Amino acid sequence: MQETSSIQFFYRDLAIVMAMALFVIYAISRVVYPKLFASVYSYARFFSTRLRDDFGSGIRLFSTENFYFTAVLSLNFSFAAVCLYLFTPSVQATIPWLAIESMGKGLLVWLLTAMAIQFLFFLKFLFVAWFGWLFGIPTDQSRHFSEIQLMNNGLSVVMYLILAISLFGRFSFPEFTVKLILATLAFYLVFRFFNLFLKIRNLGASSNLYIFSYLCSTELIPTLLGLNLLV
Repeated sequence: MQETSSIQFFYRDLAIVMAMALFVIYAISRVVYPKLFASVYSYARFFSTRLRDDFGSGIRLFSTENFYFTAVLSLNFSFAAVCLYLFTPSVQATIPWLAIESMGKGLLVWLLTAMAIQFLFFLKFLFVAWFGWLFGIPTDQSRHFSEIQLMNNGLSVVMYLILAISLFGRFSFPEFTVKLILATLAFYLVFRFFNLFLKIRNLGASSNLYIFSYLCSTELIPTLLGLNLLV
C-alpha cells in the first residue's frame, strides 16, 4: 500500500512539473508573439462558422511561428496523453514496457511523444493537401488545415485547464477527470466536423454533398480508424 502511494505521489509530481513547464511556455509565447498568441487562441474564431481574415490567418504553414505554435500544441497534447497513462491503470496495462520510474524518463517520454504528435500533424497536412487537390478544394482557399490547428489549440487550452485544476486544486487526479477529458474530446470531434463543414460551405464553391464527402475522407474516416487502432 505504501509503495502504491509513493508511486502515485511521484506520478502527481511529474504531472505538476509538466504543467508548470507548459505554463511557462504559454507565458513566454504571450510575451514574444502577443498578436499571434491572441489569434492562435482566439475563441471568437473557434466558434465562428465563417473563415475570418485576421493576423493569424496569413501565417505560412511552414513558417517559424507556425512551427513553434504547433510544437506548443504537440507538447500540450503529449501532456494530456502522459497524464492519461500515469493515472489510468488500464492504459498502463496495455503498455507494460513503458514503466515510467524516474522524473527524467517521464520528461523524456513527454518530449518524445510531443515529437511524434508533431510528425503526425505534418502527415495530416500532407493528407489534407492531397485530398484538397483530389476534390479540387485548394488549401489556400479552404484553409482547412489552418482551421483544424486553430480548433486544436482551443481544445488544448481547455484540456490543460481541466488537468491543471485537478492537479493543483486537489493535488490528485480523480477518475472523473479522465472521463471529462474523453467526453470533451468526443464533443470536440463532432463540433470540429460540423464547424469545418459550415466554414467550407460558406465559401459557396461546392455542394453540400461534395463538402460532406470531402470531410468524411479527411476527418471522419481517419478519426474512426485511429480510434479503432487505439481501442
